Amino acid sequence: MKANGTRVEDLAGTGLVTKQRWILPLWASVLALAVRSSAYGIWWLTLRTCRAWPVTVPFLAVVGSWFLAGPVTTAALITSTGATGLMWARRRPDAFSRTVGQRYRGTWRWQTRYRRLWHPAMDGTGLTRTTPERQVYVPTVTRIRSTRFVDTLDVRLLHGHTPEDVAERAEGLRHAFAAYRCSVVEDAPGRIRVLFYSRDPLRSVVPPLEPAAVPDLERLPVGVAEDGTLYTLGLVGRHVLVAGASGSGKGSVLWSLVRAMAPAIASGLVRMRGLDPKGGMELFPGRALFTHYADEHPADLVAVLEQAVEDMSVRQRRLKAEGLRKFVPSTSDPLEVVLVDELAFLTAYADKGTKLKVSAALSQLLSQGRAVGFCVVAALQDPRKEVLPFRDLFTYRIALRLTEDSHVDMVLGDGALERGAACHRIPDSFPGIGYVHVDGAVEPVRVRFSYLADQDIRDLASTWPAFGADGSTAIDLRTGSGTVIPAPRGVPKIERGGTAEAS
Repeated sequence: MKANGTRVEDLAGTGLVTKQRWILPLWASVLALAVRSSAYGIWWLTLRTCRAWPVTVPFLAVVGSWFLAGPVTTAALITSTGATGLMWARRRPDAFSRTVGQRYRGTWRWQTRYRRLWHPAMDGTGLTRTTPERQVYVPTVTRIRSTRFVDTLDVRLLHGHTPEDVAERAEGLRHAFAAYRCSVVEDAPGRIRVLFYSRDPLRSVVPPLEPAAVPDLERLPVGVAEDGTLYTLGLVGRHVLVAGASGSGKGSVLWSLVRAMAPAIASGLVRMRGLDPKGGMELFPGRALFTHYADEHPADLVAVLEQAVEDMSVRQRRLKAEGLRKFVPSTSDPLEVVLVDELAFLTAYADKGTKLKVSAALSQLLSQGRAVGFCVVAALQDPRKEVLPFRDLFTYRIALRLTEDSHVDMVLGDGALERGAACHRIPDSFPGIGYVHVDGAVEPVRVRFSYLADQDIRDLASTWPAFGADGSTAIDLRTGSGTVIPAPRGVPKIERGGTAEAS
């Protein structure tokens, strides 16, 4: 007997052990290969069908209806489904976009942009892992949603990887997928969201936004976010710091906030105090919006702050006596907003006596004011600690174009520059663009605030003039006299509890 040309008896006594081989006929080998290939094909199609179900399920439904019910019924089904979707998109565009539009657009973007490049991009940025058996593992994309401006990929990390590992490679991923910006946000343990911004909606100037008839002080519309949505900012229980170089658009931030609150200022729900150490070059055109205002003499500037501290102390004692722990703005207890332009003049460049008084007043307002409805909104150019020693007390921090990269972390907190807040790279030709960091959030948000020209500010002041503390008089600390301001018609009077009455 021979096996592969060797006789068995020739191997006797050699110490070699041979195994008997089964020689299959050609038809059996072909059949086994066909079964194995078919099983793999079925598994691959099932996996792709499940992953791309927004496309495959409607396609299979149309094919099944065509063969089971005929072309007429299929055409009627497609028409009725399209009409329902069109009505839904017109009536509830946001809900339609979240439920349908972003899913289908995401599936299309995955097939055309990301699927082919995902593995090479992970390998090129060092996010793959190879086992001793030469098996290669990559982070898995579990879902993708897409809008006109941003693609959001939900990714499951490999064991041992952290969100910081991916964030460090964000610049490489941005170039791999030809995006103008990439950011990484932790979604849950072991899961992250990778955002690729394919378009920039902030290249165009944002016109003045129309304020609501009854402004929601927790959601004031002030600009457009990087994903193309309206960006809102809340003032109740918060302080806002705006930092930016000269010409970066700090006035856009301040006046966007004021415009969003304008109806509430006129109704008495919000009371504004304005300080402009630059002699009124920024705030004076909107003088009628402020119940207390000063812009020239340091003594007047200090007086406004000290009066705010005194009013805060009075309200503290009264609310304590009433047993109220949560502040709710009303016409009897309005939200008090202290608006300061170029704060560095008062904290660093003024004389020693003025600096001490300002520091004491601001420290009290920032540390105690949030609980009783006092909010400080301050703008400055130099964010260094010696200029603003209590900058950490601001809960909203907005960084516009800055002169140095080291200033980014000073304003937005440690690690903001590494997470993509490159404020020092914002071009001079795009004023009003900046990054907003809110206490408790991980990632800063890129925003462009609306731009108000001088005429817009004058119109704002004439349309929504403020009431004074007595309901009819605005107090000017420069002259010591009051200016009688008539109540505009149709201004809603907001009382505690949320009811509105037309004045």
